[in-house]
Amino acid sequence: MTIQHRTVDIEAASKLWNDDMSASQIAKRFGVSRNVIVGIAFRNRAFFPEKQRSRSTRPQKAAPTPRKVETRKPYTPHEREPVPVNDYDVRRLPYAKHLEDLLPGECKWPLNSGGPYLFCAAKTDGKYCRHHESRALAGHRVTTRGKA
Repeated sequence: MTIQHRTVDIEAASKLWNDDMSASQIAKRFGVSRNVIVGIAFRNRAFFPEKQRSRSTRPQKAAPTPRKVETRKPYTPHEREPVPVNDYDVRRLPYAKHLEDLLPGECKWPLNSGGPYLFCAAKTDGKYCRHHESRALAGHRVTTRGKA
């Protein structure tokens, strides 16, 4: 076969291949690149039987060290102390609604801590009514004040 003005004898190359020479070594003998020999071997598989792949001579990588067991318990919101119920929440309970019954412009503050959850549903311009918004901000102020 003539490639790049050089002749590669397929039968001679297959004989070298069967003598366990690598494609690079055969390519050096014929003065062509390794890819030429690989291409010839691929197109003429009958002459070039598949070689058994030997294991790598590289040393085995050590097994990765196991991760440390996390000492800090992950935060889950349901483990937090529930907000205590006050008189306003008790008075709003008869008007409370389920989540799917809430309309836009109604307070989304949960009044109870067990299912089915009931929400305040007082008229508001934002997410919470004035009372519940002040309670939410008061709780935030206590936590930020404690950190400083």
